[in-house]
Amino acid sequence: MLRLASSSTTLSSLPSPATASSTTSQSSSPYTAQSSSKSGSGSFSSSGSISGSSSSTTLTLLPVRRRPETLLLSTAAASTPPSPPPDSEMTSAGGATTGLVINGDFETSPSSGFPDDGVTDGPSGIPSWKSNGTVELINSGQKQGGMILIVPQGRHAVRLGNDAEISQDLTVEKGFVYSVTFSAARTCAQLESINVSVASVNADADDMLASRNVDLQTLYSVQGWDPYAWAFEAEDDHVRLVFKNPGMEDDPTCGPIIDDIAIKKLFTPDKPKDNAVINGDFEDGPWMFRNTSLGVLLPTNLDEEISSLPGWTVESNRAVRFVDSDHFSVPGGKRAVELLSGKEGIISQMVETKADKPYILSFSLGHAGDKCKEPLAIMAFAGDQAQNFHYMAQANSSFEKAGLNFTAKADRTRVAFYSVYYNTRTDDMSSLCGPVIDDVRVWFSGSKRIGAGFGFWVFVLLVVGLV
Repeated sequence: MLRLASSSTTLSSLPSPATASSTTSQSSSPYTAQSSSKSGSGSFSSSGSISGSSSSTTLTLLPVRRRPETLLLSTAAASTPPSPPPDSEMTSAGGATTGLVINGDFETSPSSGFPDDGVTDGPSGIPSWKSNGTVELINSGQKQGGMILIVPQGRHAVRLGNDAEISQDLTVEKGFVYSVTFSAARTCAQLESINVSVASVNADADDMLASRNVDLQTLYSVQGWDPYAWAFEAEDDHVRLVFKNPGMEDDPTCGPIIDDIAIKKLFTPDKPKDNAVINGDFEDGPWMFRNTSLGVLLPTNLDEEISSLPGWTVESNRAVRFVDSDHFSVPGGKRAVELLSGKEGIISQMVETKADKPYILSFSLGHAGDKCKEPLAIMAFAGDQAQNFHYMAQANSSFEKAGLNFTAKADRTRVAFYSVYYNTRTDDMSSLCGPVIDDVRVWFSGSKRIGAGFGFWVFVLLVVGLV
């Protein structure tokens, strides 16, 4: 069933990348730093039906084609690349294209065994990694004062002290984009973050090819840690992946904990023939661990051209969650996006359009099946049109189709989504959650193929009436 809201609103000013992070939602966040279709004139009616002129037919939402792993933020057509291995397959090594990097889970024992005090012995104390500064190889259950240190997965993880870092050299393919997935947790109440970067192996320490500070202040999960993803384009065949604590805390025992570091080679998707949206089904994205039920957080990448979720930009301060069908309810395929933190978690894409032409934005809206407290609602934007959509629970489905009409004002149109509310799970009242979107499509609503179909059915009805 395709559900449509009663009307759409023309906005004089929509939330833009420059203002998105400063907007406020309908309720305050509990987490702060202190914290096919085709074109012919189909339209969405206020009654929830689809109408059209004599040159159109009933609208059919075609399934989105699944792509191999992707990359570029471009709508240009591309040849189909070889399919990468599924996320369940780990191919680890310094030359790995996909999977856990060598000792990315820090479970390989040093030659002298795991240290009792956690502090590594010299710059090569962690197998396959180089370290600089105070780096601790912590154990599950290890205490710091009265606090138990969190190990995201397995029995061991690494904690980085003030200005400390670990690095590993990787063999990649120049010109390709790679996504790095890692799990991280903070240990103290201070403003902790972690810097992830890549550099050429022969470059100076400060000569980074790409770099990003990931804020760890917001706890998205009651478990105290979350998986994150970040992407970079390889400018050399050999790069050094670096994780660094950029902070200088008053308490030297503070510092971020990292674990489960994996890499995934992304590929360029074909441009859909009947959809202006690239990767609208969200099937192309960062590495996900099968044994992790938290999804992967996608931090803001507003000032970057490279994205772990090809085609899409996370505009605001808070992250959105990339989810899988193994642990969440997904409308279609194996991947989708869960919107978090109200207006503070905006996902958007610029799509190719033709000025003054009518288009339809459609998408699937649903519940992730993660005990998220309702109501669930999103704001959807297409050019100067905006519409809020409330998820209505269905007896036999966890999602529904929705959409809106808009007229393009330029050759490129921004489509965007955010959650209307700040939602948390009903079982812990702390873990952030929200509505799920999937199968995002934008297409010209004046297709001749639609028109032909409509004319055929009008002819049939006339013949039946005459008989």
